[in-house]
Amino acid sequence: MTDSNPTAALDAVEGIFQKLGWDYEKLEGAEPGGKSLLLNTPEPDCLVELYSNGRFAVQFGVDMEEMRNLLTGNQTEDMADDELVRTARYHLKSIVDRYRASLLNAGLEEGIDATPDYYAITFDTTLDLSDPQRAVHRIAQHLLALEKPAS
Repeated sequence: MTDSNPTAALDAVEGIFQKLGWDYEKLEGAEPGGKSLLLNTPEPDCLVELYSNGRFAVQFGVDMEEMRNLLTGNQTEDMADDELVRTARYHLKSIVDRYRASLLNAGLEEGIDATPDYYAITFDTTLDLSDPQRAVHRIAQHLLALEKPAS
């Protein structure tokens, strides 16, 4: 991104979202200027986020503590972290498989984002927010990939 003020560029994109009537939530990041826009999608396990640095990410994820509680219930035994990650990956596989080809064909790159708190399969790209109209057009193209899942 070539814009010297990433927050202003993200604000310009947000203005277009508002004009288009898109459903989103503005998030404040931990670091200065680390704002993002979280777009709502019909897929419950999917988050679509545009960061002020131009990163556009489609993320399919699960909360690891929630997953642990679902699997162990009231049992006192604890699951090993690697077993929990395998279970999360398996849970997400059927969801991600419906969208993978469309997202890759739209030019997004697949990756993994894992912490002790969550596990996510991500598809992302970097957009040039210095041209907000073009960035929103690209976002719309990427969102179409989520509307046309493979069977």
